Amino acid sequence: MLGVPFYLACVGLFLTVSLVGPVLVALLADETAEALRFAFYLLVGGFLFGAPVLAILGRLRRIPRVGRLTLLFLVWTILPVAAAIPIYDMTEMRFIDALFESVSAFTTTGSTTLNTVEIWPQSMLFWRVQLQWLGGYLTLLTVVLIMAPLGLGGLRSRRSSFTVGADLRARQDRVLVFAVNLALLYATLTALCALGFFVMGIRAFHAVSLAMAAVSTGGFLPFDSELDRTIGLGGQAIFALFLIVGATSTFWHRMILKGQVGELRRHRESYSVIIMIFAIAVFFAMVSVAVTGPGSQSPQATLAQALLNSASLVATSGVQSQPGYITLLPLPVVLFIILVGGSSFSTSGGIKHYRIGAMFTQSWRELDRLIYPNAVRSSHFGTQQVSGTLMKSIWSFLMVAILTITLGTIFVTTNNIPFEAALTATIASFTTAGPIYGAGWSAASDSPWPSYFAMPDPAKGALMVIMLLGRLEVIAIIGLFSRRYWLSR
Repeated sequence: MLGVPFYLACVGLFLTVSLVGPVLVALLADETAEALRFAFYLLVGGFLFGAPVLAILGRLRRIPRVGRLTLLFLVWTILPVAAAIPIYDMTEMRFIDALFESVSAFTTTGSTTLNTVEIWPQSMLFWRVQLQWLGGYLTLLTVVLIMAPLGLGGLRSRRSSFTVGADLRARQDRVLVFAVNLALLYATLTALCALGFFVMGIRAFHAVSLAMAAVSTGGFLPFDSELDRTIGLGGQAIFALFLIVGATSTFWHRMILKGQVGELRRHRESYSVIIMIFAIAVFFAMVSVAVTGPGSQSPQATLAQALLNSASLVATSGVQSQPGYITLLPLPVVLFIILVGGSSFSTSGGIKHYRIGAMFTQSWRELDRLIYPNAVRSSHFGTQQVSGTLMKSIWSFLMVAILTITLGTIFVTTNNIPFEAALTATIASFTTAGPIYGAGWSAASDSPWPSYFAMPDPAKGALMVIMLLGRLEVIAIIGLFSRRYWLSR
């Protein structure tokens, strides 16, 4: 089990080294006190996480199934607490609020207890945005290295060369090389996005921060002003484009880069995500023109806004081009969209189109059996065969997800929060689409919706747990704490 503390320390060391970013931002912004504090945490974290890495390096053995689930749990619970310490130390926030910001960033949820973010130093704003960017990368690592090889929630990977030899059963050097290669790809996409924002005339700090938010499909932005006025028409188009990239599967990206035409033709999930984004964008544009009038803005601006908000919903980012834009759709429709979410093997949240497609395929096969009860036919969703074992995993995940949302809503409601608000906050947290809660639904409600800051501490704690369960897709945590498993050891 040496692999568990080793990989935990590796991720912690990676998080610690990333503090170089806020240090540099603090120095460039003449925030000397913040630079010294971040440098202090850089040194302390380097010692705490670096020592175990050096001590265990070269002595690693393969991690058993329960060890991988344990690692999954420890990484996503310990590191957000560690990341919250600088926020608590360098701001006037209570620790529960600092932890809420950290967990929200780490899970790319984007829920915040801040009424305004621009009162923070730029280095702290950068740390907040960088956390969600790191959380997006960690999500990809978690899915590819742990969840997919274990087959959690119906994720498939065994027939894909992308993950063969790259999960935590492989040699230590192969896992680290894979993690570095994935990090380079993730950073390259972010750099291209930041370059696009910079070319559009957006200042460097905002360009990098927005690029991190787009690629990670997170909801934290480095400013309070309206997005459309801040980044302009071209900036909205770039933001929408990279939200689409973040919402689609890394398998699909790899097929494109390698020119695997045959695989691309049989792929289904990413195409359904893109189709859904453009369909919702058309509806947004039509409703926007009907509400504001055909001459209120140019057709290009209308389409760019519609595409940005549609991509934000499907990618479960939750950001809006302007306050209240997402409320052009009814709340149940918005909640359904974010529940479906984007692709598997992406940074987006939700149930994922792959599972929805598999359930539709299975349902169609069962209907077909009513007419041809003795027929033997294989079912596929794209390149993946839909088997009985796969469907058991998917239906198990779906039922546990519904139960989690139900219990979470009940608990949040008991804290004197209106039912609609509790349901929206719970679904937004589970699907990592936190800003949806503050999109403007409260204005049309009979009972005012409290902000995240005004919620009681138990409600904040419950939402943090739901964020983590949503990001880890619930079933992994249930597997780790299964009483039957431990009794059989």
